[in-house]
Amino acid sequence: MWPSKIVRRAKIEFPRWWEAGIDPVEVLVRETKKRNREVFFTYRLNGSDVEGDSEYADWKLSSIKRQHQDWLIKAPWDFYYWDFTFQGVRDYKVSILREMAEMYDVDGLQIDFARSPIVLPPGQQWKNREHLTNFMRQLRSTVQEVARKRGRPLLLAVRIPENIVGCHFDGIDVETWGRENLVDLLVPGCGAAEIDIPAF
Repeated sequence: MWPSKIVRRAKIEFPRWWEAGIDPVEVLVRETKKRNREVFFTYRLNGSDVEGDSEYADWKLSSIKRQHQDWLIKAPWDFYYWDFTFQGVRDYKVSILREMAEMYDVDGLQIDFARSPIVLPPGQQWKNREHLTNFMRQLRSTVQEVARKRGRPLLLAVRIPENIVGCHFDGIDVETWGRENLVDLLVPGCGAAEIDIPAF
């Protein structure tokens, strides 16, 4: 949704704005700052990689996924997700988030682990949790580097399941993330009304 050098922009997102030379993210940031509000860029970590002219054109296997099919988890419903056990996947995702953070004056990044929680091989999520924690370490280091360069904080938030069990089920070692100060904000809840705040 921004003029990226890393990912192809989805043509279906704000087509008239782009045709008129208007960057919708820049408008959002500017107008939100005018109202003295913080701006967080929310990034769905896995799931759709929209590239085509229609909404579902390339969701199943986008061009970048076709290039790196060994880095994918195939879901039973014939959909492909990035597998974060691969360093190449972690590097790719961090590069996308770095680019976005360097391009716009956002106050933070929110990484959405809730919308498409398949990021590790099914049935082996907790066993492979260190790969996801390594991704968060790499991202935290990148976010801090960007913050130092711009001379002000850049916060890191994560949207996670509504309880610790749900986090563990998805391979999210939220206790380690807290102990190592890898995130600034936890946003628990994936559409659930009952969130286990005391446990967090």
